[in-house]
Amino acid sequence: MARLLRPIIAALAVMLAGTWHPACAASPPEQRNDGWAVAAPETAGFDPAALEALAEDIPRGGYGNIHAVLVEHDGRLVFERYFQGTDEMSGQIMLGTVRFGPDNLHDLRSVTKSVVALLLGVAVGGEYGQALDAPISTYFPDIEGRFSEGVRRVKLRHVLTMTAGLQWNEMYLPYTNPDNDANRMYGVHDPVVMVLARPVQDPPGTRWNYSTGLSQVVAGLIERRTGKKLRAYADEVLFAPLGIVTYEWLGARKWGVGGPPAGGSGLRLRPRDLAKIGSLMLHDGVWRGRQVVPAEWIALARQRAVETIPSSPDGTYGYGFTWYPGRLKDGSDLEVFGAKGNGGQRLYVVPARHLAVTVLAGMYNQRSKGEVERLFRQVLAAQQVVR
Repeated sequence: MARLLRPIIAALAVMLAGTWHPACAASPPEQRNDGWAVAAPETAGFDPAALEALAEDIPRGGYGNIHAVLVEHDGRLVFERYFQGTDEMSGQIMLGTVRFGPDNLHDLRSVTKSVVALLLGVAVGGEYGQALDAPISTYFPDIEGRFSEGVRRVKLRHVLTMTAGLQWNEMYLPYTNPDNDANRMYGVHDPVVMVLARPVQDPPGTRWNYSTGLSQVVAGLIERRTGKKLRAYADEVLFAPLGIVTYEWLGARKWGVGGPPAGGSGLRLRPRDLAKIGSLMLHDGVWRGRQVVPAEWIALARQRAVETIPSSPDGTYGYGFTWYPGRLKDGSDLEVFGAKGNGGQRLYVVPARHLAVTVLAGMYNQRSKGEVERLFRQVLAAQQVVR
């Protein structure tokens, strides 16, 4: 991500972090005071030897530059491994080789979009049909006159499903290219105006076109609807209920110190805290008995609004409200949905297996060879008894 604010102290903390010593695969993850219950993998039907073999194979490079793998089964962490690899912060600070552990903050990149969508579900507060079918321009009445004329046809549901039809070039230029529209957005004072002033080139709802700008629009909508800054609102309704106290949410320099964070890619969480987001999706918005995100919104977010997307040409994954619903085509026909971020950041949720898998990695701006997907399938294969 270009032109983001850079917290140097946090970067130094990453490089100076102590070594984390993992347990063997047959042991439960470490019990820490972070809200997670833990259990041995065999209690979830996993073959510990298969998980150990996977953990030994990852450092050999067969799955790329993997930094962390965590597996939840039905509310308990049953597997947690960290690895050594090169990393960076928001594409600006090269951190060199880092030996990762549970206390390291990590870029989520576009998984941020999926977190912002959950915040929207709380902010909307149950008026989902009306809110989703409202023109996006009506959420910004004071600046609506600066939007392109066709934006009046774009509904909130189109924004969430990346089918707004707005002119936007992000999929076909690398993020290292300054002409990528996501990079251009970080150089303007008002990103919402920049995005919604673009002409509508396709009828809304007809074509999927990936846009970090649309998630920035959602971030702006949340602030206007709640009357609170996005970070403060996230603290109140999502992070505090999940016990997330250490995080960073970076924003563009051009937006100023008090400006919004990057709603499409700026969030940095610790691995166990990201796993809590996956757990929310697995448990219909509930964490430790508390309904954090409305169950109705979770159900809407994981619906397949777009059947096929370019990154999944075989049709395994589609697109929902910035989440990726799918169905595996390996003979299992398992329903899976998840979140994806540049570099191999992934959340996978498999309801029928009671599993949520979290992966953090450092393959930023590299063309995917399916490494993380293969890793996920190996985790599934290691669960030999479904419980």
